[in-house]
Amino acid sequence: MISVALQSAAYHRRSLLATGLVGLVGTALVAGMAGILASGLAPGANDADRPFLTQFPAIMGSWILAIVVFAVVSTVGVALDGRTEEIGGMRLIGATPGQVRRMVALETAAVALAAALPGVAVSYLVGWVIVAQVRDVGLIHPESAYRPGLGWPVLAAGLIVLASIAGGYLGARTLAARSPVEAAGPSDRASRSGRVRRIVAAALIMIGLISSASSLAMPASSVYATAATGPGCVLVAVGLCLLARELVGLAERVLRLLPTGRSASWHLARINLRTVPDRIRPAVTFLTLFLGVSTGILTMQGIENAANGGAGGIGVVMASINYLVVVLIAAFMAIALANNLIAAINGRRGELATMSSVGATEPQVRAMLLCETLVGLAVATLASTLGAVVAVIPFAIAKLGDVRAAAAPGPYLLMIAIGAALTVGVTVFAERAAVSR
Repeated sequence: MISVALQSAAYHRRSLLATGLVGLVGTALVAGMAGILASGLAPGANDADRPFLTQFPAIMGSWILAIVVFAVVSTVGVALDGRTEEIGGMRLIGATPGQVRRMVALETAAVALAAALPGVAVSYLVGWVIVAQVRDVGLIHPESAYRPGLGWPVLAAGLIVLASIAGGYLGARTLAARSPVEAAGPSDRASRSGRVRRIVAAALIMIGLISSASSLAMPASSVYATAATGPGCVLVAVGLCLLARELVGLAERVLRLLPTGRSASWHLARINLRTVPDRIRPAVTFLTLFLGVSTGILTMQGIENAANGGAGGIGVVMASINYLVVVLIAAFMAIALANNLIAAINGRRGELATMSSVGATEPQVRAMLLCETLVGLAVATLASTLGAVVAVIPFAIAKLGDVRAAAAPGPYLLMIAIGAALTVGVTVFAERAAVSR
């Protein structure tokens, strides 16, 4: 089984590259935070610095861990979407569902382990940069050093590897359980899986909103108000990501009310949205995560800056550190978004080749993909903006007593512009790469 899994991983190296890259960057971020935590717990750490060096990575690290685990599991699922026929063929020649699941899990484990080693190495640089920034702004003693050790970074990397394996095993469950002789279609297991997914999404959104609302019960100057709202933004964004399929379906029903138009590309895009909505689900999922988390955290920091009023204090000093961490998180999610878009379009090479063979020009194919992408961008923007505003409202009331601060347009417009430029650019690049093969 191990030999078969390794051979399969080598054969699918292009599609598994996205999983490996997301795992590498995710491991670097999570293990970097674990290294800072280890520095605070080290025997030689300054006693006055211990609270910051343990609370900061515990709070930020928990946000990052939740984001990375979700992104890794989702990326594994996208990579598996293009292997339906292959897994069906394996079932036809006698492979059991359990064997298929174990093979996919072993493949994913091999990729995750290969990504974990450089990820841990990069994490030392990430942690060192953050600690140096903290030391430069005077939050810790000038002689406090970065002492990550080996245990905590390796433990963090192990969590990402386990999340990847679980993603592979669970992601292959529906494909492996499908009958190899019956027509493809929604099975009872898929229906049950959909219900469970929606229940989990609703639970995450509810827990996130409760976490955000708890900031109203905390003193305005307390760091715990931030500690409660940040995970609230993350959980609401992840919950909305899990509802990507339903959001795309809702958008398709709205599009039915609009005029059809004369563009062949737009007509084909609408057919794809109606018949195979899962094709733009990866874009909606990762755009919602990217926009929801980044806009929520940037809005929180803007409120924090306004609450401090430029009068100095730990809040102002923390701002530069928080912006650095937000940039790292946004960079990770941008990498995950780009990788999943490339993997999703690469999985449609057969469809794009068929379109070319029946007379569609490359500009028409590209325009069709861009139409689908723009619909996904609109869906993700509306969902993530609504989720971020609602999650940040309690924080705005607690800090400024003004609910309007939760809807400051600056962070939203900035991140939407970055997300749109990234999505369109990657779509054009991936389309050219897929068509040229």
